[in-house]
Amino acid sequence: MNVRDLEYFISVAECGSFSRASVQLGRPQPVLSRHIRELETELRVPLLYRNGRGVVMTQAGERLKQLGATIIRQIQEAQNQIRLLSPEHLDSAAIGMPASVSAILLPPLARALRDAHANAELRFLDGCNGDLLNSLNAGSLNVALLYDAPGIAHPNLEAVLSQPLYLIEACMGGLETPETEATIEAAELTSIPLVLPGKRHGLRQIVAAWANRNALDLTVQCECDSYSSMLQVVSSGMAATLLPAASLKREILSGYFRCRLITKPALYRTIALAASQSRPVNAGLVTQIKKMIETVQDDFLWPQLPGNTQPDIRAIQTSSLSGALQAAEEIIL
Repeated sequence: MNVRDLEYFISVAECGSFSRASVQLGRPQPVLSRHIRELETELRVPLLYRNGRGVVMTQAGERLKQLGATIIRQIQEAQNQIRLLSPEHLDSAAIGMPASVSAILLPPLARALRDAHANAELRFLDGCNGDLLNSLNAGSLNVALLYDAPGIAHPNLEAVLSQPLYLIEACMGGLETPETEATIEAAELTSIPLVLPGKRHGLRQIVAAWANRNALDLTVQCECDSYSSMLQVVSSGMAATLLPAASLKREILSGYFRCRLITKPALYRTIALAASQSRPVNAGLVTQIKKMIETVQDDFLWPQLPGNTQPDIRAIQTSSLSGALQAAEEIIL
């Protein structure tokens, strides 16, 4: 017994005759008769009563029709779910990332996905690490880019990018020529009031772990879980923050913010890609996100570190996540 046998039997049973089923299925009547006969022979029970007006199901036939319909629905559902995982097919996708990543990655990624999957329903969400992780675990996101922060609980994180963090401050009065190669030693941060996300969020956890490793007592003047709110506090001059300069390239070049690379030791964040455990994830989608990150890697690393202090980011990415940050800190002294 196979799916075709069941489909032919159900069609004949619902039509009440071989001739009407033949028209509905576009198959010759003798072919249908042979399949039903073979099915009855295999099951050793009559499934249909033949009479002058057509066919009527036996008790066994009624039961097989119920079971067969369920089996066919399950097979169709399995086929649909597996097709969703084909790299060539993308029906819909929900992708989350921190706002500082979205500022660089979202425009080219959205264009590339739209070009490759014109009819796909695409949804993008930016937010803080804790919120993105909750959405991913709840199944409302297919894929998320997350800070690889201490204690993050997700089974399949894969590091895809490492970025140095800068001290970001307001440019009061503006600069005629924006500085992009200025540096600041980590010890100097202890005298600067900071605005950072709350303690449950990845950026804050990365900064706190780095500060603890290096015995730095940072002053967090206030907490903002919203990226835009955090930048508003910075622009007011009340506090500075710690972010990749690349995320604020336009504002820095416009003289709105200034950036200073943190050194002795350096401070890095690692971005990891995680796929949902509770909803199907298209393998092609994950591949496209990785390729796009690699394509715009120079944009993520703007401005390039001065002199010969540019670390091998690819080497950092391929090392263990926990060791990568500490190794990166030691590169710039």
